[in-house]
Amino acid sequence: MTKQKTKFVILGLLTIEPMSGYDIKKMIGETIGHFWSESNGQLYPALIQLVNDRLIVLEEKQKKGKKESHLYAITDLGREALETWLGEDIEGKNIQRDEELLKLFFGKNASPSTTVQLLQKREKRVKEKLDQFLLIQKELATLTTSPHHLYWSLSLKNGIYRAQAELRWCQESIQAIKKG
Repeated sequence: MTKQKTKFVILGLLTIEPMSGYDIKKMIGETIGHFWSESNGQLYPALIQLVNDRLIVLEEKQKKGKKESHLYAITDLGREALETWLGEDIEGKNIQRDEELLKLFFGKNASPSTTVQLLQKREKRVKEKLDQFLLIQKELATLTTSPHHLYWSLSLKNGIYRAQAELRWCQESIQAIKKG
């Protein structure tokens, strides 16, 4: 039986500081969104369930513009649940769906120029992602006093190293196709 991971994403983020649902969604986009995604349809029901399970509490309501915003905080029970999950084995395998690689796999059926264009577009996106990671790395260098710094740095390095390897692969693949 697979567990829904959304609750652990929320619990983990709430160890940083209390947040609203909006703040959690924003934090996901700015941090783990490079390797993990959560939709509003997953996030908000999970917040309700976590409150019902007493893993988080509704700390206060704050006004943001015309709307009231709920501020959630992790409980001791929530920290225990997160720590237990962190110690568990990974369930199943991480399935990646990559349409570009699928198209490359069937590339014999396209012209070499079409496949080169596909790889050049990917190379451009990966360069942009690497530049973004390097900017984040500079910002992270200013947060060395955070107890999360080491773990954030290690996760970020994974992204940097993967992007660098992906760039090399794109360049080598483009050259191989051009040579025929």
